[in-house]
Amino acid sequence: MKILRAGKHVLQEKPAASSIKEAAAALSFYRSLSINGVCAPIWAIAENYRFEPALLEAAKLVKELGDLMNIQVTAEAPMNSLNPYFSSEWRRNFNGGFTLDVGVHFIAGLRLVSNCEVSSVAAITHHGPNLWGMLLGDLSQCENGCPGVFTLSMSSTSRKISFRVVGSKGTVEAERFSKDGQHGYTVSYYPLTGDSQVSFYPFSGVNEELKAFVNDMVKATSEDKDVSGPDSRSSLVEGTRDVAVIEAMLQSSAKQGAPVVVEHML
Repeated sequence: MKILRAGKHVLQEKPAASSIKEAAAALSFYRSLSINGVCAPIWAIAENYRFEPALLEAAKLVKELGDLMNIQVTAEAPMNSLNPYFSSEWRRNFNGGFTLDVGVHFIAGLRLVSNCEVSSVAAITHHGPNLWGMLLGDLSQCENGCPGVFTLSMSSTSRKISFRVVGSKGTVEAERFSKDGQHGYTVSYYPLTGDSQVSFYPFSGVNEELKAFVNDMVKATSEDKDVSGPDSRSSLVEGTRDVAVIEAMLQSSAKQGAPVVVEHML
């Protein structure tokens, strides 16, 4: 915040905050910087999942599915000494730990691919054989009434990441995959009528989010009044909405799976 107060642009590692309370205070502070016609510096949250070409394509295809019937998100990966992120001390020492740090990625992907917000959740958590290996199982409902299942496991011995949306006119699935030595996602489209389509998209979300941040900084120095504002995908509000869903899931688990309404951050 000292950097922002000094008028410098900031690209912050996700998550946007460790809690909704912290995020609300951060949003209030940030908005206070835009007074008397002075634009605040850019505060961007580095969430590459909102920039992944595969997930953007999946979101586009989901709009062709008609009425959405259900959404399934599966994220399984071993969080142990073989995982390069395991040694990141800060990920273990801040409120939320790996569950929040990893979880916001897949909430961002869920919100992007489904083209809707999560309105309520009912979740159960379970610790695996080590402190970091948490399983988060969740039944969610989106604002459009569509139910969903979200599973996040960091005790898995293998890796599986997929986003699957079933609609009245077909199904779309984005699944992590490797092709010719490149890591990325396959996007499969199964329309009710016609042939299925399968395409592979290498990972490039990190590069794309960095390009967006640089572009936003260039636009911020422009005197052209018609220039659009910063890319909303990197906004503090978007990052905060991801945190809100994870926090609601953990609150639900603390209540033995009782439904919890997700706080909608504006």
